[in-house]
Amino acid sequence: MGYGGQPMKVIKANRALLKKSKSFRDLRKDYLDYSKETKLHFKQLTDVERKVVRDKIIAQAKKDSIQEIGAYILSITIVLAAFYAIYMYAS
Repeated sequence: MGYGGQPMKVIKANRALLKKSKSFRDLRKDYLDYSKETKLHFKQLTDVERKVVRDKIIAQAKKDSIQEIGAYILSITIVLAAFYAIYMYAS
């Protein structure tokens, strides 16, 4: 019987929270006002700068793919060595 009043406290607390929350219309209005104020300025790149950035991105992608392939080869080698060790130990 000690927990009989607990659900009513929860309901009252939830009602109080609902009264404090903003409506969707208010949130939408605030968001639209905020997004209208945001102005983004991007640096205009020359063709040479654009080519340098592109080359750096390609070089980084190539380096990442080589590292990924190396990790795959290393993991396969470790798994095969573990299987071989288990096979030799079981024999």
